Amino acid sequence: MSAGISAVISCPQCGSPFDFREGSRNGLCQSCKTSLAVWGESGVARFSIEERIDLARARVEARKFLATAGVDPRVAEKLRFEGGELCFLPYWSIRALATGWRWLEKETLVREEVIDDNGCKSIVERRGPNEQQFETVASPIDHSSPAFDPSAYGLRGIAVAGAVLSLKLMDHEALSRRAKVFDPVKSAAQARQEALAAWKKLRPSGTLRCMERVDLCGERLALISYPVWKLTFAAGDRIYPVVVDAVNGRILKARFPGSSVIRLWQPMAAILLLSSAFFLHPAAGIASAVLFLGWFRSVHGSSLAALAAFFARLVERKDDIEHG
Repeated sequence: MSAGISAVISCPQCGSPFDFREGSRNGLCQSCKTSLAVWGESGVARFSIEERIDLARARVEARKFLATAGVDPRVAEKLRFEGGELCFLPYWSIRALATGWRWLEKETLVREEVIDDNGCKSIVERRGPNEQQFETVASPIDHSSPAFDPSAYGLRGIAVAGAVLSLKLMDHEALSRRAKVFDPVKSAAQARQEALAAWKKLRPSGTLRCMERVDLCGERLALISYPVWKLTFAAGDRIYPVVVDAVNGRILKARFPGSSVIRLWQPMAAILLLSSAFFLHPAAGIASAVLFLGWFRSVHGSSLAALAAFFARLVERKDDIEHG
């Protein structure tokens, strides 16, 4: 665009069009009075959702989760809180209209009334002839997808939150001073492809074949940063992360140590049986030792370290408890 030219985009909050001057970094929607940050050739606006719980409340929610997640209370008491960090995670928000055409071939069911030998009537269903259908498409899409790798945070979409909670103009510099702000690594083109692919999966039941050509129209695209608390707990020399939704306090992803089990009977029983066998007769003792080693190899393996751990490690920790 040449100097002084205005561009028109849609407000991600209300959908109304508004214009801004080339080179402007901010704009104001005249319909809903929402401030917008504008940059790039496509004029994508970036917003953030304000956190509603602080670090102390996030710790309380994590402790509540410990009480209901099956963590051994004795283990939970030993967990040390190491710290917490407020993070803003980026999500693409796309509202658009999927328009085009679609041809379907679907299976059909035919309901028939049958009368058995006793004169009783019943309704049975059988497969009928395949049905072919051609239709034009004009279906709304409201899709959100993470613009980063969400595997460590457990939050894969914010479509409902982005529609209900108020959006705030994102001041990247000010937000970075009090939180860790993640920048998007997924492009807008990828987000569009995912939104369209998700819509295409919602085909009618019984579809056997489908041919279609559908594009997005009337697109409203925005980048929304959502707040989460990333907490860290420690038990011994092991670190356990917990991710808490900074809006509603929900535990999104967590890992806690499993309970510890004191296992005395197995090694004590093995020692008692082997000692008794050798006491009765050396041959019986050797036979018992061979049988024991055969059982041990089938269950625990044949390494000397495993054999030493069987007799020496009297406290066994179960697998970690994971959530999200």
